[in-house]
Amino acid sequence: MKRRYILGLIGLGPFALISSKVPTANNPLINILIKRWKQSKEYTLAVLNAMPIDKLEYQPSKEQMSFAQHFMHIGFTNNAFIGILMDSATYPDFNALTKATFFLERPDSINLFQPDFFKSEDSYANKKMVTEYLIETFDYVISSLSKLNDDTLEKGLSKEKPWFLKGHTNLDLILRGESHTSHHRSQAISYLRMNDIKPPGYSKNNTL
Repeated sequence: MKRRYILGLIGLGPFALISSKVPTANNPLINILIKRWKQSKEYTLAVLNAMPIDKLEYQPSKEQMSFAQHFMHIGFTNNAFIGILMDSATYPDFNALTKATFFLERPDSINLFQPDFFKSEDSYANKKMVTEYLIETFDYVISSLSKLNDDTLEKGLSKEKPWFLKGHTNLDLILRGESHTSHHRSQAISYLRMNDIKPPGYSKNNTL
């Protein structure tokens, strides 16, 4: 059975943030990365929570992923990038990567690369599912970072990876994950604007 992390709700409503103790490392750079990913997690959840539940699967056009898909895609990709970093095995292409054992269990088989919809039509259940998956995958990243050091960050350049990650050191994988998160989070923010919803402010949600 694939790994799952136990999540504990704090009493702030049905879609409150699920708490997790953020680890620290004996390394200033690693601690900065951990803080940045923790802040990214909170900001990403704030953007997700800004959309009304009945618009969770909103898509501007049939050619675009839905609002919810962007967050599922963020979680899956972060799991993939950091999994490649942490795993001693190599993955020469995307097909091999999908068979990796480090992936957390996905709660729905929705396509994460092409427009698609959840199998369930229960919006409330779908919101809970997306929220928990996003938290779980962010916590996987944060927990993994606490196990690294400077020497580890420098390595990984020659490790066999799918074509879209060639030339990446381990530090590059971490930074690429955050850049990718920002890319899809910004698209989700544009979906909020299309629905006349003011998104969470950037600066106040990124103060360490």
